[in-house]
Amino acid sequence: MKEAALMMAAPSRQQQRHVALLMVLAFFVFPFCAVAQKGTVKGRVVDARTGENVEYATVALLSPTDSTLKGGTVTDASGAFRIEAPYGRYLLRITFIGYEAQYHKSAVVLSADRNTVNLGKIAISPQATMMEAVEVTAERSMVEYQLDKRVVNVDKNIVAGGGTASDVLEQVPSVAVDNDGNVTLRGSTNVKVLVNGRPSELLASDLATLLEQIPASTVETVEVITNPSAKYDPEGMSGIINIKLKDRTAGALGLNGVASVNFGAPLPFMVPDSLPSFIPTAMGNISLNYTTEKYNLFLNADLGRRTRGHYGTTDIAHRMDGIDYLHDLQNEYSLNPSLMGSVKVGGEYYFDEKNSLLLSYQLRGGSRQRQNWIYAHDQLYNDSMSYDQVNQGDNRNLNHSFNMLYTRKFDRKDEELTLDATFSTRQVQGTGSQEQVYADPAANYDHYFLRSSLTENHHQALNIKLNYLRPLDSFLGMEGWRLETGYEGRMDWPDQQADYYRTVYDNTGGAHDLYEYYDSLSSTHFDYNLQVHAIYATLGGNLTNRLSLQAGLRGEYAYTYGHDVNHPGTPAVDKPYWNPYPTLHLSYKISEMQSAQLSYSRRVRRPHMWDLNPYINVMDGRHLGFGNPTLDPEFTNAFELSYNLGFDKVNLYTAAYFRHSNNTITWYGFYWDSASVAQYAWWEPYNSDYEGYWAAGPQNLANSYNYGLEFIFDWQIASWWKVNLSLNLYEERIEGSSLLNNNVQQGFQAGGKLNSFMTLPNDWTLQFSGQYRAPGLDLQATMDPSYWFDLAVKKDVLQKRGTINLRVSDVFCTGGWGHRTDNVELYRVVKNHRLSPTVTVGFSWKINNGLKQRQQQMEEEEGGDESTIY
Repeated sequence: MKEAALMMAAPSRQQQRHVALLMVLAFFVFPFCAVAQKGTVKGRVVDARTGENVEYATVALLSPTDSTLKGGTVTDASGAFRIEAPYGRYLLRITFIGYEAQYHKSAVVLSADRNTVNLGKIAISPQATMMEAVEVTAERSMVEYQLDKRVVNVDKNIVAGGGTASDVLEQVPSVAVDNDGNVTLRGSTNVKVLVNGRPSELLASDLATLLEQIPASTVETVEVITNPSAKYDPEGMSGIINIKLKDRTAGALGLNGVASVNFGAPLPFMVPDSLPSFIPTAMGNISLNYTTEKYNLFLNADLGRRTRGHYGTTDIAHRMDGIDYLHDLQNEYSLNPSLMGSVKVGGEYYFDEKNSLLLSYQLRGGSRQRQNWIYAHDQLYNDSMSYDQVNQGDNRNLNHSFNMLYTRKFDRKDEELTLDATFSTRQVQGTGSQEQVYADPAANYDHYFLRSSLTENHHQALNIKLNYLRPLDSFLGMEGWRLETGYEGRMDWPDQQADYYRTVYDNTGGAHDLYEYYDSLSSTHFDYNLQVHAIYATLGGNLTNRLSLQAGLRGEYAYTYGHDVNHPGTPAVDKPYWNPYPTLHLSYKISEMQSAQLSYSRRVRRPHMWDLNPYINVMDGRHLGFGNPTLDPEFTNAFELSYNLGFDKVNLYTAAYFRHSNNTITWYGFYWDSASVAQYAWWEPYNSDYEGYWAAGPQNLANSYNYGLEFIFDWQIASWWKVNLSLNLYEERIEGSSLLNNNVQQGFQAGGKLNSFMTLPNDWTLQFSGQYRAPGLDLQATMDPSYWFDLAVKKDVLQKRGTINLRVSDVFCTGGWGHRTDNVELYRVVKNHRLSPTVTVGFSWKINNGLKQRQQQMEEEEGGDESTIY
């Protein structure tokens, strides 16, 4: 009677909306619901080891007689779930990739007397093997899929063992790193790389340097965010890659940590005679953590030396009106040794259960050298213009970084306020030289070239992010919604000075005397300022038991200012602009094993300082690069539809994506003379010393389209063998502007990666990795495809507290890269090979005091959590 009276009462507007929505669902999806009274089961799923919320775990209600499925859902970002089901008696089962299936300890009964059952916190355990009741080894899935990102667990990837963050990214599906450290995502170089959620440019002079300075052993996960929400900086046309480091060892009281050391080198008999036969690499790292109930202290330190190298050939012809006037066949050998080291110290203090403060300081430094030898054989004038070229460079960097993170929790579950601030200051000093010596004395007097450089870069940066997360009791009559909003500010103040000097022969009177002069036209002092201020908000939750939504909007004000102190006549960069960046994510749970997601985001590529700096940088073999202070931002609209199917020991993820970019920033080259400079680089002071060089710089010249299909396949073939296969098939189209006679480049491309993990008897692990990198396109060149294979073996020793690993990279010596350009001004075919195979051996030791104490504590907590009603 009580229920009937409530049904007869006049509903409020919110109740009317709720009833209307339920009626639509009942008509189209659940026609049987009208004849059955329903109750609600809710709770929250957490990780038994760490206590962290488990998102996207599958929660199912089963019939106790035949285990048929009667209802189900997936957990949200807070680990919470809510299932509506007809009155009755059920078994509740929780499953998630990499975790053991968990059944609730007692039956769930829904009735008129108890139409809501709150099960509280339910802890699920990773698939584990107990070793002497002390250590738990959990094998997580390589890739975990969340609403707006993929999380790649790389902390146990032994193929990257002994390497750096560059080697780690090479193992991530959809990601590639070339020999120069350029990172691509789904074939696009326009990707934003973060380290612990912070821009990589705060931590090093360039991305390649930073990746080489981060040991692989310090990386825990890599987040691949192809369509980020409004919470994230929209920079990066193809998405965001966030490298998460092991700052803390979660879940253990007392002292714990890991120490590791690795040594390696290319096989000497495979190194060309023109290079040293022994090219060693060494890397050491120690990570310590001391945790009590009130505070956590940590120390990370690493030191290493690494040398990358390559050798190859270049067939190059400079043309005028389509006719060769120079044609060289070049043999090139290169070594790039680098020394890196860092120390990070910090601690987190827990004032109480709701307030904590983390402070840290990191000192990172190193040097990166470049040694390059080119032997050019003249093909046009019978070797009379043959020359040897030596390029050398030495960059030294020192970076100080200070971080503060304040966290405030509230009485409402999962309500949280965080303030994250990072200030960094960096100094980079460099020297360089390029020298060409001609074999023929007459040619040497006329064409001898020596250019030296002194560069100095001072860079201060401040990042501030204030984020507030608030769960909503209900929205649109449904629970499980949350609002996240905040402010993010980025302020950069770099100052780049580059002084260049030329040395030539003075042939007056046949004296042939060398003299040096200051190249004032090419030397620059670029004073730069970038400010980006953003306010964002995202709102997300369940529209139905199957359909969830997250919508966001980010409003940004960006201001860029820069000017060349040495050349006041050069146009200054002075560009303020406002832009909105909307995002939308929809997720639909088709069944217990299937889900689909649809997403949209607007992205931006802001020109970097080096893109805007009107410098002239002479490169290898009569080539130079320059900056463009007139560049405008590039904008992209990105759409993605993905489908995830998980059953038994197989998971299949597939995504169809489409990106359209306008005002595309394109690297464009031309023959350097007064007419070409006036057309393509009118802001540059014309320097006749480089007449006849091939010059290239960034231009806003094109629209581009990129669309394709991506597949990621995980298969646990046996308890000891699992495989991950990824494949990216895409079409790329670049449309030039009228300045390029509306030229179009278009091509179909494919790339993929394979990882095979085998857990063998007696604590042996074997990993085989192979990948194929698709060719790339721009308006003037086509990049060659490449492929290679890596092999690694790991053996646990000393009661699994120690680990020995052996890695062989590029086993079959197939790794390399190249590109081809053929137009009326330039013919160039480049073929390069890296030094391989490289063998690396390493040892790591786990420091785990206090782990057993923490396990006992977690077991006690688990017992209370599952029966808690909240």
